[in-house]
Amino acid sequence: MSRALGSMPGPSVLIGSDIPGITRAHIASAFRALGSRPSVIGPAPDGGYWLVGLAHPARTPKDMFRNVRWSHPQTLADTLPTLPQPVALIAKLADVDEASDL
Repeated sequence: MSRALGSMPGPSVLIGSDIPGITRAHIASAFRALGSRPSVIGPAPDGGYWLVGLAHPARTPKDMFRNVRWSHPQTLADTLPTLPQPVALIAKLADVDEASDL
């Protein structure tokens, strides 16, 4: 994710491909947040997140996502301190990790 974000020329967001409730308004909200904050994240109810974005991807911190416990209830908490601060939080959306999540 760090490499993908860092390769973008301007404000960028990455989203999960497993977010059934996502709308254009959610994406617009993320880009609006990047107008006043260096990073944005969309939390998920399971402790992870469905979106992460940077206002200035060329300035991606080298330690971004370092020591993050992936697919864990603390994934969001582990990620937040690795992002450029302050981080904008947008709407919480559920992702589909298991069949029961559908």
